[in-house]
Amino acid sequence: MKKVLFIATICLTLLASCRETNKNKGVETQKIETTLSPEEMSQREDSLKMVREENRILDSIQQVESHGHAH
Repeated sequence: MKKVLFIATICLTLLASCRETNKNKGVETQKIETTLSPEEMSQREDSLKMVREENRILDSIQQVESHGHAH
């Protein structure tokens, strides 16, 4: 009897885990497009460059502090 309950439990677990779930069923996702002017795009690119440069410098400083030199 224990064997039958054990097998039934495993089968139900497998069936439940393999079941396809569609959380967004019936809900259509809308694609939102935004357009930026060339000036806004250049401002964003400049700010991204500044953030990347700042992160690179902080990473180098952290490497020096942790093991004496940067790579």
